[in-house]
Amino acid sequence: MLKFSKEDIREIIKKSRYSEINSKAAEVAFYLLLSLFPFLLFTINALAYIPVIHINRYIDLLQNIMPTGAFVIANSIIQSAIENRSISLVITSFFLTIWTSSRAVRALIRSINKSYNVKETRSYFKIFTIAMVFTIMLLLLIFISIIFLVFGEKLGDFLLDTIGIDKVFLNIWNLWRYLIGVGTIVIIFLCLYIYTPNKQIKLKDAIPGAIIGTISWFLISYIYSYYANHYANYEVIYGSIGGIIILITWIYLSSWAILIGSEVNAKLYFIRNIKYKTKIKRKVFEHY
Repeated sequence: MLKFSKEDIREIIKKSRYSEINSKAAEVAFYLLLSLFPFLLFTINALAYIPVIHINRYIDLLQNIMPTGAFVIANSIIQSAIENRSISLVITSFFLTIWTSSRAVRALIRSINKSYNVKETRSYFKIFTIAMVFTIMLLLLIFISIIFLVFGEKLGDFLLDTIGIDKVFLNIWNLWRYLIGVGTIVIIFLCLYIYTPNKQIKLKDAIPGAIIGTISWFLISYIYSYYANHYANYEVIYGSIGGIIILITWIYLSSWAILIGSEVNAKLYFIRNIKYKTKIKRKVFEHY
């Protein structure tokens, strides 16, 4: 089993500088910020047509994972969407989300390629297709994750009342809905690290980064939310734009968490290759 040493951690930090992870995270954050608003409009309008779902649970989830200033902005968009929800808005916001999110995915592709030191040789059309397909899949997985994490309890109650299932199952369901929700996020990271780079990546080579990326995202969101809510006086310093600055910073840090996962995978990939080549050379030497 491969383990991290202090030298490996130093190498990952050093490599992330060469990969320009900070500037790449800023680029990804810009497109994610553009996609956030149509995504909120889409999810709110789409969820409004599912009878067993209460929008307030979705709002509570955002309040828990987002800093207060960022949540205020997101909540104003949500309330506007609730008041003006329609099928046409669902369709329009869906296509806007796909377009803006696909730009973020293409920025991620460039960054992950740099992590593995590979040049992009695929055609523009192929990259565009990969970005679009991955974006649609990403939106579906996020939608599933939201349903299980936010509305899982309500769905369990619905199954209990409609089908008449045992209450023991309901307790098991409440545990599994969190596992499924978090597992869905891990799957999103796995798909990103396996299918987007211009290099064949095996599942086992993508798992460490997916786990670390997921953990990093949760930790960064929690720590930054706590800091922004208790210590950083953005509203006092920046006035009315304080919430926007909090939102941009949170999205940037989230983008950084995604990219650090690819750096971990790339480092482990290079370590495995070096060990494999050393092993082959040793066997050849022993043969002669």
